Amino acid sequence: MTKSRRKPAKTLPLLPTRELVVFPRMVAPIFVGREKSIKALERAFADNTPIILSTQREPDIEEPTSDDILRVGTIASVVQLYRLPDGTIKALVEGQKRVRINRFTSTSPHFQVSYTVLEPRDSDAAADRVEALARAVLREFIRYVDTSPHMPDEIGQIVGAVNDPAELADAVAAHLMIPFERKQELLELSDTEACLGAVLQILVEENAVLDIERDINEKVQEKIESTQRQIFLHEKLKVIRDELDDAEAEDESVKEYYRLLEEKQMSPATVEAVKKEISKLKSTSPMSAEVSVIRNYLDNVFALPWGELAEKSDYELAEVARHLDKTHYGLAKVKERVLEFLAVGKLLGRDQPNTTLCFVGPPGVGKSSVAKAIADALERPFVRISLGGVRDEAEIRGHRRTYVGAMPGRIIDAVSKAKVDNAVILLDEIDKMDSDFRGNPAAALMEVLDPVQNHEFRDNYLELDYDLSRILFLTTANYEESIPATLYDRLETIHLSGYTFEEKVQIAKRHLLPKIASETGLKRRDVTITPAALKAVIRFYTRESGVRELERSLRKIYRKVARRYLEGEAELPVKVTASGLEEYLGPAPFSEERLERKPLVGAGLGLAYTSTGGEVLTIETVVAGGKGEQVLTGQLGEVMQESASTAWGYLLSRIERDPAFRRLFGPDSPACDERGQWDMTGKDLRLHIPEGAIPKDGPSAGIALAASMLSALSGRPLKPGVASTGEITLRGKVLRVGGLREKCLAAMRTGVKTIVLPKANRADVQELPPKVRKSLEFVYVENFRQALEHLFT
Repeated sequence: MTKSRRKPAKTLPLLPTRELVVFPRMVAPIFVGREKSIKALERAFADNTPIILSTQREPDIEEPTSDDILRVGTIASVVQLYRLPDGTIKALVEGQKRVRINRFTSTSPHFQVSYTVLEPRDSDAAADRVEALARAVLREFIRYVDTSPHMPDEIGQIVGAVNDPAELADAVAAHLMIPFERKQELLELSDTEACLGAVLQILVEENAVLDIERDINEKVQEKIESTQRQIFLHEKLKVIRDELDDAEAEDESVKEYYRLLEEKQMSPATVEAVKKEISKLKSTSPMSAEVSVIRNYLDNVFALPWGELAEKSDYELAEVARHLDKTHYGLAKVKERVLEFLAVGKLLGRDQPNTTLCFVGPPGVGKSSVAKAIADALERPFVRISLGGVRDEAEIRGHRRTYVGAMPGRIIDAVSKAKVDNAVILLDEIDKMDSDFRGNPAAALMEVLDPVQNHEFRDNYLELDYDLSRILFLTTANYEESIPATLYDRLETIHLSGYTFEEKVQIAKRHLLPKIASETGLKRRDVTITPAALKAVIRFYTRESGVRELERSLRKIYRKVARRYLEGEAELPVKVTASGLEEYLGPAPFSEERLERKPLVGAGLGLAYTSTGGEVLTIETVVAGGKGEQVLTGQLGEVMQESASTAWGYLLSRIERDPAFRRLFGPDSPACDERGQWDMTGKDLRLHIPEGAIPKDGPSAGIALAASMLSALSGRPLKPGVASTGEITLRGKVLRVGGLREKCLAAMRTGVKTIVLPKANRADVQELPPKVRKSLEFVYVENFRQALEHLFT
């Protein structure tokens, strides 16, 4: 018995194409330049056999391998073959049937593959559905040909003559202008119904996109035609005006500009400059881009008041005083200085005397609200200009018109908003300005705030002189030291210090609670906050110099009451007690600050002034084994480190020579040996200020640093309840410090009984509230030696 031999599979040459998918019955020209592809074409043409065309997965691959070629392609016949002068071949191929590549039998000198023909699959049960799909495809394709600008009309007639649904699907797919990946998906569908459905979906999507494109093109064309028509009509109108010399035919906007020019009280030089701009507008083509620039400039010029004043330009000092008392509790010294300032201006006959007021103080103490109250009392418009973070001179003076999008500076913009020339303008946060390569805004403000210069202020955008002398400029800052030196000389500072506990209670009762009640939709009687509850909010839920955090806490209470009332969980009126505060505000973030009652070695109290008010600092110092160095921790700033170094140098120079210092030392002192002699060999002096994540700086802790070091070196405890403030020098002199009010308020809040401070600050103590002076004992010293008996037990 003999075994039957397996018939070898048929093989044909394969030509990989790039971004070209050939469908059955599709005739396509191809240009071939790769060596393998040329040999495959020549072999098929010479043997008069078909060739298989299959697309590469990635068209950028120059020498594809078998893995780079898709497995479904088309068997095609080579109709014509031409060799071009450059060595490439142009061939005309006609697709016949879909094939699936089984395997690659050879890859050299060209690809040779075995294949299986994929015949179209039809279902008799779905014949009606296939016919319906074919009609829909033909209908959508004709619409696609009519809409697409790149499709010849003859294609619709050619495809319309195809009767077989499978052939129709292939013919339509071959002419779709879609990515080759989507065409490959259609080629791989051998089921006629599925292929027709996929082709129909693509046609619907493409027709929708073409409709949108057509609508956009029509709108663009209409706009272009309308623009050309307007240009033609404007040019024609210009010729008619020139011929008739009819003044009444002028543009209405130009007439309006001339009318405003007559109304405004401009100087002759300004009138002449504005007339030139109006004339330029008349002579410029309406469709020129320059027209909008000129119109914008003229609109900005005529938006300025040019001499217009508020209805009530005069004021009575008594009325201003009553209004300030009504809107602000306390601040007696501030109100007094404001009234003196306004009195001088009234006598001089101008709103801005020879200086500008600057309100200096921590956040929330009422700097901006005082400025607003002054404007309300004078019945003048109020405009606030925030200068925090401004570092570009053009923000003040404006941009030159040569720049695209140029605009006036903030000063001219504020005057335009005020609509009068005697408004109140607040320059807020002038200490937060910066400078860089774009200029120094502080230098630009010099002209604004200087009464000698500001009557001819020149904005870079307007390029016209504008009189700012009747505007009342007020400024604010948090730190006096941070105000640019160029401005400080032109300012008169008024310090708004932090409020005492009692002042915060009164401010809350008189101002905050009525304001919050009206802004939350509740009536004053709907919510009753007991005096004990109000004091508890101030003591345990806020820690600030001003009342901003206090206002936020009270608002939170009112909001919770409003919500509970609307949800039916509470009935009005609601009474808020101290014991129920946690229900509204949550756990108290602060506890009652109390100092140590027993004397401690190396633990001294210093007073600091921060942007949020005063703070009591605990300074801890110990003597530990080491290399004989001074180690400072607690994120101390450069100035505070120098202050600690100065205090250490002073102590080293006095400990062994001054009897007042030697009396503090004994045999048990950490800095001495067994005989009681000074010996810091192998020992470090380590100083730390708690809350190390918070930066600390400034020279005013000099006394406290020296006292803490001396206590740790000698082992002698410091008196409890005694705090100190004052800068120390290498000779032990104690220099004046600032922020005394805030420091004393913090000391009183934390239970400090005695404050050691420089003698130069005696006058500042007299300015403190009476209750603060009564609660604290003040010890004035000129040098550190005088402070020893008050600091040590």
